[in-house]
Amino acid sequence: MRTKKVYLRLKIVFLSLTAVFTIIILRLFWLEVVLSPRLTRLAHKEHLRLVQLPARRGRILDTHRNILVDDIRLYSLYADPKIVDNKDEVASAIATVLGQDRHKIRNLLTKDKRFVWLARKLSLKDKKAIEELGIKGIGFREEEERFYPQGNLLDSVIGRTDIDNNGIDGLELFYEHYLHAESGQAVYLRDSRGNLLPLPKKLVLPKDGYDLILTVDSYIQYWVEKFLHRTVIESRAKAGAVVVLNPQNGEIVAMANFVSPLAKEYLETQRRNRCVCDFYEPGSVFKVVTLLAALEKDKEIYKEDFFCEKGQMKIPGSILHDWRRFGKLSFIDVFKNSSNIGVAKIANRVGIPFVYGYIEKLGFGRKTGIDFPGETSGSLRPLSQWSKTDYYIVPIGQSIGVSLLQLAVAFAAVANGGYIVRPHLVKEIASREGVAIKQFRIGRKGPIASRFAVDKAREILLRVVEEGTGRRAKLEKVKVCGKTGTSQKIDVRGGYSHRNFYASFVGFFPYRHPQFLIAVFIDEPHTYHYGGMIAAPLFKKIAEKIVAYKNLRSKDNETRRNTE
Repeated sequence: MRTKKVYLRLKIVFLSLTAVFTIIILRLFWLEVVLSPRLTRLAHKEHLRLVQLPARRGRILDTHRNILVDDIRLYSLYADPKIVDNKDEVASAIATVLGQDRHKIRNLLTKDKRFVWLARKLSLKDKKAIEELGIKGIGFREEEERFYPQGNLLDSVIGRTDIDNNGIDGLELFYEHYLHAESGQAVYLRDSRGNLLPLPKKLVLPKDGYDLILTVDSYIQYWVEKFLHRTVIESRAKAGAVVVLNPQNGEIVAMANFVSPLAKEYLETQRRNRCVCDFYEPGSVFKVVTLLAALEKDKEIYKEDFFCEKGQMKIPGSILHDWRRFGKLSFIDVFKNSSNIGVAKIANRVGIPFVYGYIEKLGFGRKTGIDFPGETSGSLRPLSQWSKTDYYIVPIGQSIGVSLLQLAVAFAAVANGGYIVRPHLVKEIASREGVAIKQFRIGRKGPIASRFAVDKAREILLRVVEEGTGRRAKLEKVKVCGKTGTSQKIDVRGGYSHRNFYASFVGFFPYRHPQFLIAVFIDEPHTYHYGGMIAAPLFKKIAEKIVAYKNLRSKDNETRRNTE
């Protein structure tokens, strides 16, 4: 009997110990296996601290390495809503310092999250004011924001970034891959008092973005923008655009756009790069295509005369008009006086298929390949879709859409001996220390015409400025070649307006060795609407500044010496 009781007691003790050890084992399993990741994270929070190491987005510099865009360091305020107490009081205090909506901040503090942004990119002054409040559960993270030392200079070309410093348009978007910065991280151990130990346990270094070195000269850009703004305002125009190009290599020296604040489209279009992204009917400035094609097809045609029908000629489906009642004009005078009828006759004499071939050779109907997003290819219908009327009006710049940049490239071919250049805005990508990562050496295509045709075309364009419709573009120190253009806009009924016009002028200089080409476009001027009256004078103002700045003089006794 006693033996049975002892056995029972031993059994109870054994089962009890087994139960205790089972509970201990289960508890250890729970702690070591189930809760281990969570406990590890808690331990890390207690003993480790993750520090973000901000990186700087690449800068944008002009051709002289003057800074156009850089980053400045700002401070973004965040909160852990789970930790913040007295949310109403905290929201009111922060709103008072920052001048923001208290209700909006309170809504952020009541979210069921462990991280919310309360304000992005604050100044150091605001940061210190918030820190003086001594609020538990909030903190700051350093961030970068774009800074523009030159103000709005080149803004429609440079583009913008979003709140996270990612490019969203312009060069900021096109070269995002190079400009983009990658933040780094450092993990530090903390001692028992919470102080960081000097050496990080883990370190990922930040990677700064690369700098863009532009072809743009900020001094010339300033004058271009200044004179363009003044012309648009004084002529009561809707908008305007200017491209300054090196015709030898396609480098963009300046590119400006301006929309009048009085225009209905101001808010929607003020930042659009009209030089690249818009197309329009060019009018007479497009006659350079027929000029070059005719000289290439027939070397003797410039010696001939053409009867211009006293200013009015019946063509299939319409009547073609001249701005004056011209009679017989020489080939040179047809272009010098910009006779629509004369050019139309020359184009049909040469042959429309041949002229169409030169429209394509000069780059119309396709993108130039500029390093800028959103470029238009213009509007050029296949020759098979041309009407009989088109045979007469396309050669004079109607029923075709071109961009100002395309016009600049076409005229550059006349200036440089017959080569098609690829326009570009960036000439080098470099590290912040100035080490070149990539350099752009853009080649030329061609020649697309003989040396005779190009030289003769240049000579005739010189006569346009010296004696013809482009006289208001004439300079004293250097000789200028160029062509004016005036075109009617399409009205709401689909016909040509008799009130709204485009005015254009494209010219290059010096005559013998062209270094600069300026293309000017004015949308709906309301003082004068002729290209020779409104666009040519703008060209002259810009060109005079460039000539003085670069100390240019014509060679081979082209002009008298400066006596100033």
